[in-house]
Amino acid sequence: MLTELEALGWGTDFERDYQAYLGALTPEEQALVQPVRVTGTGRQSVQVRGAQGEEEVQLAGALRQAQVTPAIGDWAVRQDTGAGPGRLVHVLPRRTTFSRAVGADDGRRAQAARQQIIAANVDVVLIVTTPDADFNAERLTRYVQAVEVSGARPVLVLNKADLHADVTWYLEQLRAVGPDLELHAVSAAAGAGLEGLRALLTGGVTLALIGSSGVGKSTLTNALLEGDVAVTGAVRSTDGQGRHTTTTRTLYRVPGGGLLIDNPGLRDIAVWDSASVHFDDLEELATQCRFRKCTHTTEPGCAVQAAVQAGEIPASRLAAFQAQARKRR
Repeated sequence: MLTELEALGWGTDFERDYQAYLGALTPEEQALVQPVRVTGTGRQSVQVRGAQGEEEVQLAGALRQAQVTPAIGDWAVRQDTGAGPGRLVHVLPRRTTFSRAVGADDGRRAQAARQQIIAANVDVVLIVTTPDADFNAERLTRYVQAVEVSGARPVLVLNKADLHADVTWYLEQLRAVGPDLELHAVSAAAGAGLEGLRALLTGGVTLALIGSSGVGKSTLTNALLEGDVAVTGAVRSTDGQGRHTTTTRTLYRVPGGGLLIDNPGLRDIAVWDSASVHFDDLEELATQCRFRKCTHTTEPGCAVQAAVQAGEIPASRLAAFQAQARKRR
């Protein structure tokens, strides 16, 4: 039986960091704090949940001065103030960080770009798309790259699979995006094909959903949560686009175990500071290729392709490596 904190995603790494934080406090100060997980965010306050339940707490002045902004999914330290709401005084190191670059021009990182953290400590990210005019394999590849850079595991989901009698072509395109990635074809509105996604939601595992507006993320959230907790909207018949029905990020407890984050619909995503994404392991492998200018596609004696085929490197990571190389040309 999981404890309340374990059901919220608490693990040995967070326990270690929390104990290190406690080590700098006096016994009296230690008695006033406890670990909590951020379930919702606001400008001056955040929603948190811990062993004592859910509540709204204020951000400590020190966090605001240090420009530390808690993100949905963060593990943090709540301090009892004795009267009124508690205070959030510290954010524990993140296991994974899912973020995007904002302020860049045409999807390219500019000097003015900054990091926007979308979610923290996410284990699995469902990349949701649909078999309609909005389907874009290149965009989905960028989603996969961003998720892998975050440290989470990407899973591809073709929602609204009942729109067509045969979605074989779309599934083939998705397999090309990530041959080694888990892939599900579902119809959230009809409740079809959801068993595989529910199997991902084991105790303490946190999922997030991303994808363009109109792909049915809120409907999928409602289906997995078995209730109408996320607002859904209609898709425009003119272009197949949907309205942004989710305007805030919320961490939900899933019946039967697991946690789920619903994100606002994202029209596109750019990997934060993609120039700093390192492929040292692939660069080292490339030195073992038979040909010095190997493109790691169809050349014989390619050490990188051999590692992918052996399951040592995700094919989606190789795709990101190749995409970065093309930008340098």
